[in-house]
Amino acid sequence: TSSIDDGTINQNHSVCGNENVGATMDAATPLSIATIPTGTGLKRPRQVLEDYCRCSQSIMWRMMTQFYEKQGISAWSKGIVPSFITCNSAIGRSYARVIAGFISDLSRNTSGVMRLDPNEKMYLVELGSGTGKLGFYILKALEQIRDRLDFPLDKIVYVLTDFTESNVSFWENHSDLKPFVDAGRLDFAQFEATSDECLQLRVSGEILRKNQISNPICIINNYLIDTLCHDIFQIEDGILKEGLVSVGVEVGARGDGNAMVIDSISNEYKYGEVGTDYYDNFVPPSERPHMSQILSWYQQYFKSVPENHEEEFSLKNGASFTLPNGFFIALTNLTSLSNGRALIIAGDKGTSNPQRMRGLSDPHLAFHGSFSFMCNFHAVMMFIFAKGGFAIPNEQEETSLQVNAYVLSGNGDSCTGTSDVKTTTMRSLSIQELDKVNYERSLMFRNLRNSFDDHIKHFSPNDFYLMQRSLKEEAQPSLSSIVALLKLSNWDPDVFFKFRETIIQALPRANVSMRQDLFRAATLIWDNHFHLNNDRDCAFELGRVFFGLQFYNDALRMYSISNTLYGDHYITHHNAGLCYSSLKRYDDAKSSFSKSLSLRPEYEKAKIWLETVTAEANSGAISGVNGEN
Repeated sequence: TSSIDDGTINQNHSVCGNENVGATMDAATPLSIATIPTGTGLKRPRQVLEDYCRCSQSIMWRMMTQFYEKQGISAWSKGIVPSFITCNSAIGRSYARVIAGFISDLSRNTSGVMRLDPNEKMYLVELGSGTGKLGFYILKALEQIRDRLDFPLDKIVYVLTDFTESNVSFWENHSDLKPFVDAGRLDFAQFEATSDECLQLRVSGEILRKNQISNPICIINNYLIDTLCHDIFQIEDGILKEGLVSVGVEVGARGDGNAMVIDSISNEYKYGEVGTDYYDNFVPPSERPHMSQILSWYQQYFKSVPENHEEEFSLKNGASFTLPNGFFIALTNLTSLSNGRALIIAGDKGTSNPQRMRGLSDPHLAFHGSFSFMCNFHAVMMFIFAKGGFAIPNEQEETSLQVNAYVLSGNGDSCTGTSDVKTTTMRSLSIQELDKVNYERSLMFRNLRNSFDDHIKHFSPNDFYLMQRSLKEEAQPSLSSIVALLKLSNWDPDVFFKFRETIIQALPRANVSMRQDLFRAATLIWDNHFHLNNDRDCAFELGRVFFGLQFYNDALRMYSISNTLYGDHYITHHNAGLCYSSLKRYDDAKSSFSKSLSLRPEYEKAKIWLETVTAEANSGAISGVNGEN
């Protein structure tokens, strides 16, 4: 293993810096911001971009849209917006198992609206798909359980959607997605979640309109709800108040011009009394009862004494919460395509516990290249409940990613097909009563509930993220523990990349059984590779592993792929030369070392090996390849 060059010097793995690029505002919003020198002790003043207005109509959302339009795929590929926690092979497998549980329940329901027609397509629609990586892993995981699905796999169509045309174009030209497109199992659509009412599929050319989809759909979204428009509310002394926001930026924040706008947002808020009919002027008549009931429930709930014994919250006056009405609009638009029948899998940073809303405070904004609100999953549950559906919540509070599932049965009926709770009475129900009705509505979805418990609740995507990070922080994790983590990750290439040096350094001490396990692991890891980040040449690193395991032909295949994806590199050709030498293919070895020197004439390792191969090729005397690390 130590013979192979690790490519740490001048290899094509440039380290991504903490570049933080903000949105570009249009000409109507000029931003010329002076800088106050650091160390003066002066407080930087605030420049107002927009006077007080309803939060969901704020300029902030246009700033975010422009950020993602400008960055495109680089928002994730350059690490500006974190994505590993929601785009790995483990979470793809978990979501696929939840979807399979839903399909199993639908296939057993032979009457009513919640049933499957095996002759019609079932659409899995991902909102805000970004890179398309999550969809790739879900499709791979569904393929792995093809024989256990209670529905034909070739009738399941995954649809990647985003509002940005550049992202759609990226998917259309991505080689790792092409096999699924060719099989008719993947399609694409440009879709603006809060305004578009149909899906125009790029591959099939179909336009999916209201009430046109025969089977229930599955809607998947991660870190989307917190980036769609929200409204802000407080309840003080039993009075419902709307929060208005004035958007501004700190003058003289780091950076200059438009590049630093989002990262230096400095908002101010004020609150005024409103009624529970607040949304009557903003939403269609069909949605007004649902929104009114949600606001009425919160007003009633926060008038009362806290129902639990959490001292931290019981002493706080009033409540502060947001409503993700942008997500509500997106759900209404998408579910209308399938007569209101859907499974929704939503992952975000937020809470399902209304007790966390006690106390009067302004909303928290998190900045990560763009910005996001905390997601009020409880409000999502209430919205689903008001429309006759039910929630399968994940009660874990301390988490960066909380995943919840929801089911809508369509036509405003409850999922049991009975009028168990009328929308008009929802405002008077306690949390315990809501939980009881919610559970009763979910009874016919036993397999969905069990799958969610097994693959989300008992060991969540956030738990996996914390485990792999904890193992990485260990000084010397064992090779067996790394292999166990790779298995738990469903052979995720990003997890491998984090531990690649530890794996390669441990190979000389690995026994025969471990070497066989690692060979199998490396093969499965490459099968899950999704090309995105030019700073992570996974093929090169797997080539090093195969070389250390003495599977030289497999190493050569990886080096060839590395040169194709990332361009010819002198170290890659040098390492290929070592493989050829080990296989006694000396002419090919000479060619590889020569190619390495043509790319870097001063590269001493290649010079030495070329001389050695040239001098001794005919005698076949080369043995014991022991190059430098």
